[in-house]
Amino acid sequence: MLWGRYRVSLKPWELPDVDLLEYEESEGLVDLAEEPKPYDGEPLQEGITVAFVDGVRRTEYAMYLIDDNGSSYEGAFVSLGAGAVLIELGKLNLVKESMLHSIVKRYLVVRGDIEGMPARSAEFEVRITQEDVSKEINRIMREELEVSVARKLAQQVNPTLLICDGTLSNRLRGTTCVGYIKTIKKLFIRREEANLLAHLKRGQRTPIIKLHYQHKQEQKEKVEKYTWYVKLTDAEGVGSLARLEVFENVGLSMAKRIANMTASILPMLVSTAFQDKRSPQNLLPIKSLENFLRRHLGSYSIVRREIERLIYA
Repeated sequence: MLWGRYRVSLKPWELPDVDLLEYEESEGLVDLAEEPKPYDGEPLQEGITVAFVDGVRRTEYAMYLIDDNGSSYEGAFVSLGAGAVLIELGKLNLVKESMLHSIVKRYLVVRGDIEGMPARSAEFEVRITQEDVSKEINRIMREELEVSVARKLAQQVNPTLLICDGTLSNRLRGTTCVGYIKTIKKLFIRREEANLLAHLKRGQRTPIIKLHYQHKQEQKEKVEKYTWYVKLTDAEGVGSLARLEVFENVGLSMAKRIANMTASILPMLVSTAFQDKRSPQNLLPIKSLENFLRRHLGSYSIVRREIERLIYA
């Protein structure tokens, strides 16, 4: 079917989800900012509020555009959601009151040197990229939607602890947001101190580690961070750990306070394998937020019919 100067071929399968945590594969210089020993979390106080920011994605249709010369361009129609869940420790938190600042947007992301594409097609904002389509979708979700939610939450609510999914986007510099990395692919700790991880108990953390950069863009912008690992459960291995990070400009004193709070709070919120196959790192509030956002992406079948009507009308 022709669409402008392009023929369109819709594909019903999912795009592979390329995780932006590949940043962790790059080399970063590390120094311990504290004495090399396990640290206990600080005793919890009343009135502590914790907010989690996360996003979800759903591929409505993978697709290809084919031009007059027979060149094809990969793309996808996707729906993205982002939002926050706010909980106050020690109190009953109702779902309706806890979910804040949710956003749902739809995009058509196409890879290649595309000309003549409209800025918007029906409900879908058109984005052209030279990157992998799935990677660009994740970038939009994290660096645009989730960053927007986190900044709004920091300004309007200012929770005691504001935790964002994944490594922190540079667009969040100037905030005290905490990056929460669920999947550990590279250990940012020197080999001679790696035994610290094996000696951690539930509710403890490693000393704070100073990262000089994590990827080339951060090196160019001289982005430095503090990071640490928290032991979430009594199980052995990296599957019982989560890595957290803050920007270095929050200061070491504030980084210590935040690190101690995460060591106390996060183990209280872990999921079990019965509740979530991504346990324990996919914490219960995050799972609730993801479920809430998925329900607000709209009917899968209706969105697909709208795309079919758009393309084949």
